[in-house]
Amino acid sequence: MKNKDSTLKIRNSVNLKKYTAMAILTAVSLILFTVEAALPPIPIQGVKIGFSNIVTLIAMVILGKREAFIILVMRIILSSIFAGNVLSFSFSIVGGILAFTIMALVIDAFGEKKIWITSVLGAIFHNAGQLTVAVIATGTPWISIYAPILLLSAIVTGIVTGVAATALVAALKRQ
Repeated sequence: MKNKDSTLKIRNSVNLKKYTAMAILTAVSLILFTVEAALPPIPIQGVKIGFSNIVTLIAMVILGKREAFIILVMRIILSSIFAGNVLSFSFSIVGGILAFTIMALVIDAFGEKKIWITSVLGAIFHNAGQLTVAVIATGTPWISIYAPILLLSAIVTGIVTGVAATALVAALKRQ
């Protein structure tokens, strides 16, 4: 019975550490979202760097895909409660889930050294999801003409967040 109790204590300790890390990463993601929202807007309408995606990428590598998904959804829900509305929630959740899905599918193929590729693909799919919501919400398919600008911005911002995530993952693994 003593062996079973010690195994349970170890498992609970591991779970507590994982949940604590998830809570911290959710908070960091929210802080990054808030900081980015407070920055002067990028001159191209609808384009954001996506600093909070750095946390999603780090969580995927360090904690796992399931945990990263939970962090992403919690950040979207909480940021929508604090600073958004139903429409902004729709843009965020659709873009976030599409981005997460592609990143979860490709991150193992590219590995930790090429997180930036995973990040670029995530940014492209995030923008595609948001563009889809915009077309549906406005009922104006001609908004899709904006796709090439969003594609270019996704490549640039995906590289920025991917390089940052790569550096941070490397630093965290050295700890």
